[in-house]
Amino acid sequence: MQRLRSVPASEWALLAALLLIAVATRYVGRDYVTGDMEIFFQWYAHLERNGPGSPVGNYNAPFLYLLLLAGWLPGELLYNLKAIFVVFDVVLSWYVFRLVGLRYAGWRVPAAAALIVAFLPTVVINASMYGQCDSIWASFAVGALYHLLRGSHWIAVSFCALAYAFKPLGIFILPTLALLLLAGKVRWRTLVALPLVYVAVDVPIMLLGRDPVEVLTLYFHQLDDPARLTRGGPTVFQFFDVRTGALELASLGTLLAGAAVLGICWVLIATRTELDHSRIVAAAASFALIVPFLQPRMHERYFYLADVLTLVLAFYVPRRWYLPLIVQAASFLSYLPFLLRGGPPGTYLDRKWLAALMLVALVLTTYHLLRDVRGGPSTPADGGSPPPEAGAGREPEEALPDPPAARPAAEIVVRRGI
Repeated sequence: MQRLRSVPASEWALLAALLLIAVATRYVGRDYVTGDMEIFFQWYAHLERNGPGSPVGNYNAPFLYLLLLAGWLPGELLYNLKAIFVVFDVVLSWYVFRLVGLRYAGWRVPAAAALIVAFLPTVVINASMYGQCDSIWASFAVGALYHLLRGSHWIAVSFCALAYAFKPLGIFILPTLALLLLAGKVRWRTLVALPLVYVAVDVPIMLLGRDPVEVLTLYFHQLDDPARLTRGGPTVFQFFDVRTGALELASLGTLLAGAAVLGICWVLIATRTELDHSRIVAAAASFALIVPFLQPRMHERYFYLADVLTLVLAFYVPRRWYLPLIVQAASFLSYLPFLLRGGPPGTYLDRKWLAALMLVALVLTTYHLLRDVRGGPSTPADGGSPPPEAGAGREPEEALPDPPAARPAAEIVVRRGI
């Protein structure tokens, strides 16, 4: 990290003002109570009455730890729980800052990315108004991507496990890990961290008396109304209005999602496409769109990771600036039925249009990922000329190339003229 001694006082004042506004936007929704929040209150009352080891709810142990912490802190449970979720908004913004910092020298562009994430409507609403914990698993997922790019693979895999431990949606980052494993960029032995970390975070609640089998198989019992294909999310199932064959279509969607992920991995590996930082970020954004789009029963919040990663991609490849706008529009507008409960007829957009908008974003992101794969291993992910070597006439805010360690040794020799 560059030293900040030469930063003008005016910039510090502007940053402080933006941070205060970010806090204020979250403070506005502090009293909003959703049905999920009421359920959390019931869970806390049950744990307080029967002990922290008693079975309750369908969330994994790490969330229950935070729920108990919120109840033990001074003040109201509602505000404490939302405050904990907002803390992870900060963690999420921090990892976006670090992730974009791998691409740009200096701190200004990464700080801009972090601030934009902090002001994304879906990020603001999710924790502070809805009282949802999506910032927690998403911050670990974005942290996992950052550590993958840094080469800290054991930490990255541990973060993947933590993301999944907080919510099964953490699985959305696993295709990126799978791509790097299959490409030989990450060693297979690091996968040992997945079950170890996942089980480790559940050990305390088991020691308190919770049945280990019930805890470790919790996610297998989370399906609500399996015959229902759609929730609030802008997914492919918004185009279907079926009463029979729903289970078959749901299974087909899951299989198609798996086929799409493996197909993309195969194309990138078979063509020996260089998996530089930009390409990996593009793959992570593409997977974060594909997997929930093809899955049944997706809520509107389940594109949270796509909201963030398409923004990161836009910073890595600035000419793709429109991708996060499309994703955010489809994602945020799907929140309207919950934001405007009891609104007049015609208040909400047809979810088919939102699903179509998300499909456009998915196609464009995947096209960007795959459009130049025939260029061989030296083709950069943004389709332009290869970035200059680090320190070669770079301005303070110019894009950094990927670290030499991330490129094949042969390429380093050729490009240095050795």
